[in-house]
Amino acid sequence: MSYDNERRRHQRYPLRLAIKLHCPREVLDADIINASASGCLLLSRVPVEPGQSIEASIPELLIPRTRLNILRCQATPAGYVIAANFDTALGDELSIAWLSEEQSPESGVPRWLN
Repeated sequence: MSYDNERRRHQRYPLRLAIKLHCPREVLDADIINASASGCLLLSRVPVEPGQSIEASIPELLIPRTRLNILRCQATPAGYVIAANFDTALGDELSIAWLSEEQSPESGVPRWLN
């Protein structure tokens, strides 16, 4: 078992949702790759400096902005993978699991948007 998995408190769920990162000078578009009750993994075209605490919003879910603590940012061929945890619990694990299950596997588009 990897060190990250040993430290993980909440189960991760695959998820594909757009997220907006409200940085001090600009708003960045990114995608949530997976999420848990305590954090998420994002994919962005622009890097974000680890150690920052920034506001984020998920337009499709119409929930209030929350703060993300950026843990790490790694360049990949697909873009920058950003690991972050939520300042406060964004949602309960059952809701995140439901969102994950509701996405159609073929397109990655949530069924509730079809």
